[in-house]
Amino acid sequence: MSQQALREIIDQAVVDYGFRLAVMWGTDDIVARSDLTSQEAGVLRRLVVPELQRLPNPVEPDDHAAVQKRLAKLAD
Repeated sequence: MSQQALREIIDQAVVDYGFRLAVMWGTDDIVARSDLTSQEAGVLRRLVVPELQRLPNPVEPDDHAAVQKRLAKLAD
């Protein structure tokens, strides 16, 4: 599909800790269920997942937008 799919994954992973765990530990399943290109899947694996692992649990609601914006830059 497009970067939109990757950004949706990022946005949901920031606000939903359960989904974040699914992305971090089940990346192949997330890629298979999404419409990511092979390049986007590589970005998810190499860049996004390590950043998700560094996030606090939970990301405070006031911080969601800033964290989503920062991680979205990885998708560009």
